[in-house]
Amino acid sequence: MRVYELSKQLNIPSKKLLELLSEGGYQVKNHMSSIGEGAVAYIKQKIKPEKIVPKTNIQSEAKTMQKERQVSHPTPTPVKKIIPPASAKSFQSTPKEAPIKKAAQIVVTPMRLSDFATKADLLVNEVILTLLKWGIVAPKNQVLSEDVITKLIKHYELGVAKKSSETKEKDVALEKVVEGKLESRLPVVVVLGHVDHGKTTLLDYIRTTRVAAREKGGITQHIGAYKASTANGDIVFIDTPGHAAFPKIRQRGVKVADVGILVVAADDGMMPQTLEALKELKKMDVPILVAINKIDKVDQQKIEVVKRQLAEQDLLPEDWGGQTICAPISAKNGTGVDYLLEMVALQAELMELRAATDTAAHCYVLESKLEKGRGPVATIICQNGILAQGDYFLCGQSSGRVSSLVDSSGKKIVNVRPSIPVQVAGFVDLPQVGDLFKVVSKADLRAGRSSKKDRFAPIIKEKAFNLILKTDTNSSLEAIQDSLDKVSSKDIGFNVIYSGIGDVNESDVELANSTGAMIIGLHVRVFSDALALSDRRKVEIKQFDIIYKLLEYLEEKLEQSKEVETELQKIGQAVVRKVFDIKGIGVIAGSYVQDGRFSKDGSVIGFRGRQKIGEGKITSLQREKKNVKEAHAGYECGFVVEGISDWQVDDIVECYIEVPKSN
Repeated sequence: MRVYELSKQLNIPSKKLLELLSEGGYQVKNHMSSIGEGAVAYIKQKIKPEKIVPKTNIQSEAKTMQKERQVSHPTPTPVKKIIPPASAKSFQSTPKEAPIKKAAQIVVTPMRLSDFATKADLLVNEVILTLLKWGIVAPKNQVLSEDVITKLIKHYELGVAKKSSETKEKDVALEKVVEGKLESRLPVVVVLGHVDHGKTTLLDYIRTTRVAAREKGGITQHIGAYKASTANGDIVFIDTPGHAAFPKIRQRGVKVADVGILVVAADDGMMPQTLEALKELKKMDVPILVAINKIDKVDQQKIEVVKRQLAEQDLLPEDWGGQTICAPISAKNGTGVDYLLEMVALQAELMELRAATDTAAHCYVLESKLEKGRGPVATIICQNGILAQGDYFLCGQSSGRVSSLVDSSGKKIVNVRPSIPVQVAGFVDLPQVGDLFKVVSKADLRAGRSSKKDRFAPIIKEKAFNLILKTDTNSSLEAIQDSLDKVSSKDIGFNVIYSGIGDVNESDVELANSTGAMIIGLHVRVFSDALALSDRRKVEIKQFDIIYKLLEYLEEKLEQSKEVETELQKIGQAVVRKVFDIKGIGVIAGSYVQDGRFSKDGSVIGFRGRQKIGEGKITSLQREKKNVKEAHAGYECGFVVEGISDWQVDDIVECYIEVPKSN
């Protein structure tokens, strides 16, 4: 039996079971570990029936656990250490006797657990387990107080560095987070995988809406964040595109996630973007659950193939004796989805996710765009604090005051709590994706406003296709710009004269006309006056709904423009028999073609004996007083050559044409 199954059977938290098993000397890693009959009997003996409290669902149980702990913020208070019997191994991944790593000196300041692990050259899980041993429950994104950092530095025998003035300024926001009141928050789950493996279809089933149907070509091209109600409580899902052109969007989704669902199609297996997503999840140390999708289309053997591929990537499935939850599902008809959601909720329960609510709101920008009637808007996810309508804020190079908040279902709301995605309006300028969004006072807003950008001065390159890019969102723009570097060649590439968010207007056309640029649009319209102006100015505008179609077009454009290496190939030889000097036409060499052919598109080299008398392009070729394209061996012809006018009888003339150079 697995720990979480026994937890459900006895209606007690999995964390409590792990503690009891450790006390009893049983080696248990996590809630997915299998335990024998002896361990089950030991637990049942330790748990008295009258102490068992019925559990309505995993979400409410997590809240009950948090109330019992009454933890306001993580400070190292003395607790009774759990020491297993000498005969049993500790459930911790790092033995106590293992040599402690040395690292560079660390500044004693509030910082996130993951940041401390990076600076100390330690595994995040190692630090989490150390804190658990001290009675402190903290996930990787939890901000640790100075006291905890000091204790960790001492424990790992690290050096202490002095704070610089710059470091002190950066600490202010983190101090506020640590001092704030910590409350439970919803789990944020990022859904990743290769294109067309069913990520959005899975969310469609969960949310009972049709997002995929609204995406051109059936693929997700934007990042989407949604709150969904499930039988195991509310969960925030982040849907990401699987196309190769969107790596940065996937990275942003992982950055704010607590749990990752890796979707793998059973009929395709592990693909390039699956491996890239897996690498990103491991890099950020995000717990991974695997959804093997499209099981309605394959037999069991295909599913086993996928599991073998997962095992090769150090994701050993639980039914193979590993710790990775692999849920075979059909996103189309919902088979296995309930089990997947139950596992997500269980993982979130064990992480005991919390955030400060009585501090200034700190958020992260997932997406930004221009919206008719609302101006610049951004999809953000609140990480700490409560964001409310009317709040002043700074966000990267932009700023503003929250004029409206719209949730993932399209409803207007007055405030938003941590973990909840929301669309914000009220920006002075369009923010960049990945910008940090923080609420400030009106005075701080004035002091922190960025200076105006320098006047735009386009840079024009000769050996490049000059482009003007217009897209609907910043993420789409970013994806195109990143892809242009990949499709460009050493000889010729793409030069973005200007890029912007919104529909194509007259200013774009005028700029394209003055710089010789082509206008490329993705998910945008062309204003009628701009279209009329482009016709008059002969400016080319290309519109696309799917990014890979846009990139394919640009690749073809680049391929067509490549200079083909050529060489001269001799195709014929003639001898001059008579010379005519005709006014208005030039000197005509009347010749007899001895070998091969003479072409109107060719060039010639003339010889008098062994001496070269000149060379040039044929400008006129006639046979029997008629203009012809070619004259073949055995026929007479007359030709005029640019650059040679002193022809004499018996001169030898060789004809050449340019052909592609053979490798």
